[in-house]
Amino acid sequence: MHDNQRQPEGFGQHLFAVILKTLLIWTLLLAPLCPPAYAQLVPSKEKVAFSFVPGKDKFEPGASHRLLFQLKFNEGWHSQSHNPTMESLVPTALTVTTEDKGITIGRVIYPEGKLTTFSFSPQPLSTFTETTYIGVTAAIDPSTPPGNYKLKALLKIQACDDKSCLVPSETGLEVAFAVSAKGEAVKTLNDDVYTANAGLFADTSAKTGGESGAIKKYFDEQGLFVTLLFVFLGGLALNLTPCVYPLIPITVSYFGGESETKKGKLFVHATLYLLGMSAMYSSMGLFAALTGSMFGAVLQHWSVTLLLAGVMAALSLAMFGVYEIRMPSALTEIGGKNRQGFFGTFMMGLTVGIIAAPCIGPFVLGLLTFVGEKGDPLLGFLMFFALSLGLGLPFVVLAMFSGALSSLPRSGMWMVWVKQVFGFIMLTMGLYFLQPLIPKDWYSAVFGLFLVGAGVTLGWITKVAKAGRVFTGIKWATGLAFIAGGVFFLLPANSESGPRITWEKASLPAIERAKSAGKPVILDFTADWCLPCKELENYTFSDKDVVKLSNRFTMLRADVTTGGGAHMEALKARFKVAGVPTIVFLDSSGAEKAELRVVGFADAPAFLGKMKGAVGG
Repeated sequence: MHDNQRQPEGFGQHLFAVILKTLLIWTLLLAPLCPPAYAQLVPSKEKVAFSFVPGKDKFEPGASHRLLFQLKFNEGWHSQSHNPTMESLVPTALTVTTEDKGITIGRVIYPEGKLTTFSFSPQPLSTFTETTYIGVTAAIDPSTPPGNYKLKALLKIQACDDKSCLVPSETGLEVAFAVSAKGEAVKTLNDDVYTANAGLFADTSAKTGGESGAIKKYFDEQGLFVTLLFVFLGGLALNLTPCVYPLIPITVSYFGGESETKKGKLFVHATLYLLGMSAMYSSMGLFAALTGSMFGAVLQHWSVTLLLAGVMAALSLAMFGVYEIRMPSALTEIGGKNRQGFFGTFMMGLTVGIIAAPCIGPFVLGLLTFVGEKGDPLLGFLMFFALSLGLGLPFVVLAMFSGALSSLPRSGMWMVWVKQVFGFIMLTMGLYFLQPLIPKDWYSAVFGLFLVGAGVTLGWITKVAKAGRVFTGIKWATGLAFIAGGVFFLLPANSESGPRITWEKASLPAIERAKSAGKPVILDFTADWCLPCKELENYTFSDKDVVKLSNRFTMLRADVTTGGGAHMEALKARFKVAGVPTIVFLDSSGAEKAELRVVGFADAPAFLGKMKGAVGG
């Protein structure tokens, strides 16, 4: 190698020194950014201790129990509450499960979040901080043998300080859960913690007030048997709700075709029909009570709404003589040829209960809340079984009557006309279910034209041979009633020209804004598939005195027609809303006035009284 091609002496050492100095400079420049970057990689569970706080050393079988889980945050750290004020934030969520038979986990009950303002957020955030307790209910079946069992708890959380948030993480916990023997002494533990957090469990029922409180008081004072009788009578009263009407033609048609069982077997068929309805309602009620879901929630997806309307239309075809309502032979053969009629009857009763879902009333909502708070599946089943027996008993009588109708002499064309009336009623209900899917400007026209067409068909097109004057008068009156209803829908809406409440879209930030402004809030939970909600809109919220007084409130509306996503679920969870319509009154500090809560329909004078009570007259 030539001399001019040689590298300077010490070149390697010089190059290494330059690289080292460059790295040192970049390290000094990037050092301020390292802690936040490192923080993003730290799992949130390192900043919060998650533990179970036992209330007893052992838990008695045949009872419902309260459990507490503790979150203890490091100083300066917090997490979002279970109902964050912004949809983009990660909620704190606890899931408790068990694989042991005889133990059922009820509801997870979260405390109210603490509203905290941070420099990076333009609005207060709902947070858990310091030491926070989450409640869980668990029921133990009376037949559960004594011994050691296990619960598995999974906490999903994102820890933050006032500058940054860590990576969301999950932390699991296995809880030893000992079940005592019958009559065995049980020792109370952590009594001070459970006493201090008693309000956490009480909120499940106390905040809803109304029917739930009445049922709880009845249960505590009168015992189980008398309470079940009370619930049974409540089920009888539910037969007055409009959504039960479609069940009448189904029952008439089905049992009208069971003429061969018109004697002793007819009562057996009617009883099986009732038990089928009871099985459906008991299952639905138990599921809704333990999960916090609404009966009407099954209608919150457009495909389910369309399917239900289609079922109503298909069933109406039986009223028009297209076919008879019979169970498919493949299903009836499951029970054997000698029992296929009985099996078919039970299956018919099993399937008709869903139609009444949109007409859930205050009584059922109160029952849902009460059973959910108890967390006892056996109690929940018994309650809803008693309710469904009350609801279904009139159908036993109707079934007997329907079977007798099939053997009446000269039933002829007049019976065909009666079935057509039922058919048009069912088609009307089908159109009602479709309302959320039809543009509002079109719906009134479609509904009105349908009713006019039904009225003309029933009143004059359908001929009944040898109809007397009385029956002819009934036909004309029925036709005119349908036509009058159609004309009402075809006329220009008069309600829009009258007084109207100005509603804002409900959200947790909107509630906070009203609180900052010092205004009370009326929060209306509603849905397009809810008949009592429509009655509130047409007869209560249009009242001039109600509209006038509404100016003193911030009027918020939470529409759950299509679910509403996490944002709406947060609102429903915060106010423990089991169904619609539910109207919540908040004072100027944002606290609910539970005694004023409205569940179901309230007429204008009654609602006006609630409003005056909220503003002090």
